[in-house]
Amino acid sequence: MEAFTPTVPLSTPVLFIAFNRVGPARQVLEMIRQAKPPRLYFACDGPRTDAERERCEQVRALASMVDWDCELHTRFSEVNRGVMMGESEAMDWFFSKEEEGIILEDDTYPSLSFFWYCQELLERYRDDDRVWCIMGNNLMTEWPSAGRDSYYFSAHGYGAYWGWAGWRRVWRKYDVQMAVWPQCRDQRWLDGFFLGKSEMTEVYKLFEGQYTGAIRSWDYQMDLARILERGVTCIPNTNLIRNIGFGAEGTHTVSEKDRRNKDDRLDMAFPIAHPPHMVVDNRRDMAYFEKYILPSQFERFKGLVKGLLPEAVDEAITPFFSKMQRHLGLR
Repeated sequence: MEAFTPTVPLSTPVLFIAFNRVGPARQVLEMIRQAKPPRLYFACDGPRTDAERERCEQVRALASMVDWDCELHTRFSEVNRGVMMGESEAMDWFFSKEEEGIILEDDTYPSLSFFWYCQELLERYRDDDRVWCIMGNNLMTEWPSAGRDSYYFSAHGYGAYWGWAGWRRVWRKYDVQMAVWPQCRDQRWLDGFFLGKSEMTEVYKLFEGQYTGAIRSWDYQMDLARILERGVTCIPNTNLIRNIGFGAEGTHTVSEKDRRNKDDRLDMAFPIAHPPHMVVDNRRDMAYFEKYILPSQFERFKGLVKGLLPEAVDEAITPFFSKMQRHLGLR
């Protein structure tokens, strides 16, 4: 495919969220630099330790890369807020200033066409409450696409907002604390939404883990709000984002052998071909769930065995299970 060449300037603001990884942050910011948004919001969380401070300062110094005609806003925290609060507060800040925009983190490396894809869909669905957000990543590119549409509608993805765009109208429905979850859980508000029992069981676990603090993320809250509103997301048939954060320094992407660590980022062909009807691709959603979210048979077997053992024996065999997973290529 030929390299993407924009035919109109980018007019959409961008929020860039970073922390302490200089190399990945520079790569993502270089793509933002090529897109030349008119307004850039640059948010950085604070260091967790004194030893980490220098790396955070190096990331913040990347603001000097903004050498185009751009209105630059910075939000550099002096304290560490963590992934959940740091990122959600950065988005609060962004959407308090802008009605709509594009959000990138320091490990979400976009193709250039990603920015113009987001811009066109932000305008197209600006006043359509059915559309929740515009996603840039697609881990199911091997799935055969029917027709020539440039993107499809999804309702059953969870987490992994690796480069996305949205509106203030949606963000105002977001609650980082998930205050509605106990009532939602106890009264089983979501049961009729799911495509099957396995999805329902696993998603209830994810939401419960997020609510209790066992999971510290910002994005499952977006998923809960989306389901309650019965919203859909737009997912490109071409993957427009490469996650470059897999490895020891990642927060939720700590293994380079993670199945989601795929290098298939491309540019989208323009003009964009819009789907004629807003129909959710349930078959592809279910295939994604089974491949990337549902625990594997090995994980379920491991959980069953470990649950039957005393704690001391459980801890003793954990390295064995980890070694077996690596040997089988499961992590």
